[in-house]
Amino acid sequence: MKNKVEVKKEIVYLLLVILLTVYFAYSTHTPNSIYILSGALGNILILTWFTTAFVRYSGRKISQYSEVIQRISLKERFFTYFILPLLFYNSLLAYVYFNTSFTMDLVLIAISSILLFILFLNVKSSFKKVYSIEVHTRAVFDFLCIASMYMFLSVIVRLGLSMWLSLLIIGISALIFLWSDIKIHRKESISALIVSIVSTAFIVFITALFFNTNIFIVPAIGTLAFYLILSLWNVRFSGKLKFTDYLPPFIYTILALILILNL
Repeated sequence: MKNKVEVKKEIVYLLLVILLTVYFAYSTHTPNSIYILSGALGNILILTWFTTAFVRYSGRKISQYSEVIQRISLKERFFTYFILPLLFYNSLLAYVYFNTSFTMDLVLIAISSILLFILFLNVKSSFKKVYSIEVHTRAVFDFLCIASMYMFLSVIVRLGLSMWLSLLIIGISALIFLWSDIKIHRKESISALIVSIVSTAFIVFITALFFNTNIFIVPAIGTLAFYLILSLWNVRFSGKLKFTDYLPPFIYTILALILILNL
């Protein structure tokens, strides 16, 4: 019964976020600026949920015979549990703002809401792991990063900025999301930073090759390059060393690339 009540709380939060986001999308298609308020309230609701969940579930007794509470480090989880979800939500708002189809807005909001709901449930479950984030929760964060990257890229190419400024912003965005994956796996080090920078350069280079194509291909290609890097990292982080373990991400990327270029 208690678990059902807690799930209902997540549903209530989610419904409020959905209503605010839908209103934000609707307002961007009408001559008023109240969408700013609805977007801000959506951010506050998401931040409130994560703050409340962290306060309630981030501590546990070290044993049933002790009153000593073992707590998850806020410093170690701050970016993952607070910043990354807000980046995802604001990338959604930015995409909706620049999108011209209200119907497409609703579809994207529905998909993003499902992802947020899964994130809510997995994060709360992940609090049971004091020293690491659960595997399933890391997968949700990966989807969050990939979706955020796509929406950020879509917004950047619609701003009409110069190619070099756009690529700079894309590079910064990619580096932030790649580093978030490093933090999720707790692999922070100088070598990890260097690998992240090199990986970012690869993503920017691939995006630059297709930058003069249309506004749909550029974000798709950039996100595909990001997905490839993230997938290869996750294979490595899982401890797999065989060459065949690294083949599926390349195969999926090539197939997706062929599909994108033939659309």
